[in-house]
Amino acid sequence: MKKIESPREFFLSRGIVPKKALGQSFLVDHRILERIGEIAELSGQDEVVEIGAGLGVLTTFLGERVKRVIAIEKDPRFIDKLKEITAPFSNIEIVHQDALGVEFKRFYLGNKLKVVSNLPYSVSSPILIKLLDEREFFSLMVLMVQKEVGERIVASPGTKAYGSISVLIQTYMDVEIKLHVPPSAFWPQPKVESVVLKLIPLSSPRINVPDERFFRRVVKAAFSSRRKILVNSLSSIFPRDMVETILKAAEIDRKRRAETLSLEEFGRVAYEAFIRSG
Repeated sequence: MKKIESPREFFLSRGIVPKKALGQSFLVDHRILERIGEIAELSGQDEVVEIGAGLGVLTTFLGERVKRVIAIEKDPRFIDKLKEITAPFSNIEIVHQDALGVEFKRFYLGNKLKVVSNLPYSVSSPILIKLLDEREFFSLMVLMVQKEVGERIVASPGTKAYGSISVLIQTYMDVEIKLHVPPSAFWPQPKVESVVLKLIPLSSPRINVPDERFFRRVVKAAFSSRRKILVNSLSSIFPRDMVETILKAAEIDRKRRAETLSLEEFGRVAYEAFIRSG
């Protein structure tokens, strides 16, 4: 059997290096792969999207266990290697494209997809928002992200980590940190710890959302300056006298800051703003 080339050997043999700008670190601990598979509850009927396939370690792991794998990779340096190691697999499709430009619905054939990925850390937040936008096509997402990002997503009101991405993800998904991953599980070792998130899209929002785009606009404005009280931060998108009326109707103290509001309170603010915006 041909010896499997390690990420280190791949780069050294070609005289190239991982791109720091893309946050490239490659999982080399196969025990973590097994845990990811358990968290994703993989079955032979699953159709899985992998974002940031890299050198294919997770790709082939998935290919051995599920019905179909769509492996998306942006870096052209990895495509030939991906095609080589996945050649024995008839169920793996390599997509050479930036995941931020992919419409995931094109891979939807009637059965909801799963996402299982070690996300590129440099773009993990925008990819999370993109997955949120297209959540109707997914039943489950298991994503490895930087620990700091994971803690922001699961954060509770009143904590330093709580922000707009916390509110948006938690409004539309169940989310939980399932695994902590040390830097030693990767090559090259990142300077940060990682976590594996399990996200399950909800059939309907956790709170009353009159309009999703409008709700997102309100939440982002509320967090646009963490030092500002709500009456000031929301005045960036609504007239100040209207903001006063909105907060009063929503029974929210005008002097509170966004990081103190619960999901339900954000829902009330957005609803009152929506009905007054025409």
